[in-house]
Amino acid sequence: MPIFVIEYILRMYAAGSQKKYQGLLGKLNYAKTPYAIIDLLSILPYLLLSTGFNSSFVRSLRLLRIFRLFRVKKYASFIDNMKKITHNIREELVVLLFYTMILLIMLSFAIYEFEHDAQPEVFSNVFQTMWWAVATLTTVGYGDMYPITVMGKLITAFITIIGIAFVAIPGGMFASEFMAEINRNKEKKNCKTKGDCFRCGSGDVELHTKEGKRDMYVCNKCQFTWLES
Repeated sequence: MPIFVIEYILRMYAAGSQKKYQGLLGKLNYAKTPYAIIDLLSILPYLLLSTGFNSSFVRSLRLLRIFRLFRVKKYASFIDNMKKITHNIREELVVLLFYTMILLIMLSFAIYEFEHDAQPEVFSNVFQTMWWAVATLTTVGYGDMYPITVMGKLITAFITIIGIAFVAIPGGMFASEFMAEINRNKEKKNCKTKGDCFRCGSGDVELHTKEGKRDMYVCNKCQFTWLES
């Protein structure tokens, strides 16, 4: 664990190589970055135990070391892909969330009207009924609230069937966009040459067109083009 503390100190010192992290204020700005916070959380239990705080609560903070897993670089591409996927389908997710909220409110009022007189203690108000609507729409069904009237059961059957679709749609969108992103990354890797640009040295080179049996490559940085020899 002392190695991680030394690493954290060295990272704080090395951050000064960037202009925005120079000086005391710059070091504080670096300490507020996500990766620096993760490093601090991972060494915090060791620091507290070293200063004499030996309570069971402090010992339980050792679980915070798991946050260092977020520093593993092999997960960086997956995190970037998830960001791109969320950005690409953000409009669809917002629309789906909007209609879901409208459906929850409407069904909460409907089930309240039919069940309040039959179960005044269970369905005491609309806000309490919304908990039932959420549990039913997500097909969780805790069983703490359930209708006993005929109309209440019909509404419950309706929202349960609709809930399956509402839960499956976001999962399907994520899966479809995730596979599309993987394919785009594969195509991008396949299009790049093994070398760098002959003019600027950039590695951001892609296959542009085919000229007969030879491939034409384009540098995305300086727009220099050449044919594969």
